[in-house]
Amino acid sequence: MKKNLIMAAAVLALFGTQTAFAAEATTVSLFDDKILVNGKEITEDETDAVYLDYKTETHSDVPEELADLQNRVITITDAGTYVFSGTATDAQIAVAAEDSDNVRVVLNGVDITCRTAAAIQIYSATDPRTEGEYGVTIEIAEGSENVVNGSHTKKTETDNVKHDAAISSNVSLGFEGTGDLTVNGDIEGIEAKYGHLTFNGGNIVINSHDDPINASEDGIAVVSINDGYIFSSVTSDPQYEGDGLDSNGFIKINGGTAINLAHPYSMDSGIDSDGGSYINGGVVVGAGNMYDPIENDSEQLYMLLQFSESTDDLLVVTDENDKPVFAYDFPYSYTYIAFSTPELEEGIYHVYMGGEIEGVEKDGLYTEITSYTGGTQLHHGGAMTNDRGFGGPQMGGQRPEGQEGKRHEGFDGQMPADFEERMREEFEKRGEEMPADFMEKMERGEMPEMPANMQPCGGMGGGREFQSSSDVVTEKFRLSKDSKTFSNVSSVVNNSEFTDVARSAWYYNAVTSAAAQGIMVGATETTFAPSATMTRGEALEAMYALAGKPAAGEASFADIDANASYYAAAAWAEKNGILSDIAEDKLAADTKVTREELVQMLYNYLGDEYEGAVPDFRDLNKISAENAFAWAVKEGVISGKQETVRPLDYVTKAEAATMLTNTNK
Repeated sequence: MKKNLIMAAAVLALFGTQTAFAAEATTVSLFDDKILVNGKEITEDETDAVYLDYKTETHSDVPEELADLQNRVITITDAGTYVFSGTATDAQIAVAAEDSDNVRVVLNGVDITCRTAAAIQIYSATDPRTEGEYGVTIEIAEGSENVVNGSHTKKTETDNVKHDAAISSNVSLGFEGTGDLTVNGDIEGIEAKYGHLTFNGGNIVINSHDDPINASEDGIAVVSINDGYIFSSVTSDPQYEGDGLDSNGFIKINGGTAINLAHPYSMDSGIDSDGGSYINGGVVVGAGNMYDPIENDSEQLYMLLQFSESTDDLLVVTDENDKPVFAYDFPYSYTYIAFSTPELEEGIYHVYMGGEIEGVEKDGLYTEITSYTGGTQLHHGGAMTNDRGFGGPQMGGQRPEGQEGKRHEGFDGQMPADFEERMREEFEKRGEEMPADFMEKMERGEMPEMPANMQPCGGMGGGREFQSSSDVVTEKFRLSKDSKTFSNVSSVVNNSEFTDVARSAWYYNAVTSAAAQGIMVGATETTFAPSATMTRGEALEAMYALAGKPAAGEASFADIDANASYYAAAAWAEKNGILSDIAEDKLAADTKVTREELVQMLYNYLGDEYEGAVPDFRDLNKISAENAFAWAVKEGVISGKQETVRPLDYVTKAEAATMLTNTNK
């Protein structure tokens, strides 16, 4: 019987038939208190095509309360089609078939949870090791909804392989079908350790703490996406990291929809491969904070945008006539965003941020767009800011409150906790010793010496240097086969390389952030004047920009002109009580602002009647606005310097930029 099934499988595989073994399908029904195979209680007889085993996965990552937990393992040992349905906790579906066996696992309304190991574990089956082919198929049945919650294991006696994903396979694996599948992994989501990983169908959502999709530990296999819908996202928890789609071999996206979001606070890419990533068709989104190139000879055009300031806003790309061709609303801040659609053609495009859009939205991606208005037009080009291959000047956006870990100077994100260990391993692979000052230079913001045959960021996803897309700043994104990457994408000209703002300056991040967001402007197009003091009019303009420049009305101050640049800001401030305890009948716009006055203005805008004690600074007796200062210290808007807060000193533009961006986190 088994030999006949193998022959049938071989014949059907030649014709790509998806209904193999339909007449011989085995049904497996999952329950928390029993498992039924073809309607009968499963046996523990290892000679059966599918039998019940028990396994305790205990290692250092297993919580103490689960250390002695025994999983029920539904083990498939023979070729065939196995249709699973039902709900089970602390259970695992395992495939341990012979090397000549084709196995099809059909998920037809499955909700399975394994808290100490992979929920679907494939040890062995036939493996053609030909790109796009696979011996094990996971079919997602039409109209079904399925959930797979899995964990990970250390190396085991079974196969001496560390399994990191909720669905883990030692052989080439393929996904087919039209149903829905959600995969949640406490490290990775879906992994093919050594063979190819192919997606030919299904509506698949993958959430994980590391790479949602990972493949090819042998460095030669291919992740292929040919059809279906895939949304892969890494958690925003700052203690983790990960690429959206990762392969140590190759990635080829030929069709379907693939949205891949990396960890928002780590140096990872949306789409990352060591061998090469190709986009040949489909709708593709990749977002991360490190540059990993897409191959230039991809069959379908794509755009890769490097932002001067990481963004989590709605991104809309229109053609030269401002017809939207792509729109995505990002859930987290990213520095590098790549996308591709069949609609992209060579020509000029415009890029917008924010605004109002109408269309069909799914997981942030907009299709069937009927209208778009009100966005801020962006430009690209100018002096290149990202010359280290790691990410933009504010990699990963604002760092979450309480986030710990090492940070790269110039980045407002987290260096992965195991960064030093990983880099040391990369040096050792190349027969070299990591320089003693490597980490010290990294933390100072300097690019340390790398091995000669190692790209910048090699070993952290394969990031490479990103070249400036234009010597001049332009709103025209001219897309062609030879021009697909655009640097310094921003709404503000010269926001990142003011000649008087050194990268080593303590205020560098704040100044570039304030300028990029349009909260503050430079003294000229090339200078910021960080030591210059702020006037009341300038401070109001900055706060008005911070508020988004809402409708302001008219101002009643006796000493301002309706044509003054700060008029709308003054009217808004008056309407919203921003100047309470500071100005009444006259604005005195040219008056220099003290640190205490700016703190009071920010408190009037955001403080919400906070009452608290000011820390015991040495100049505490000089503070009049005690509630405002107590609020500002608590919220991290200001910090003391040498145990003082200098309330009566005039605020400099650098200090104002720091306070405003701290407020805007």
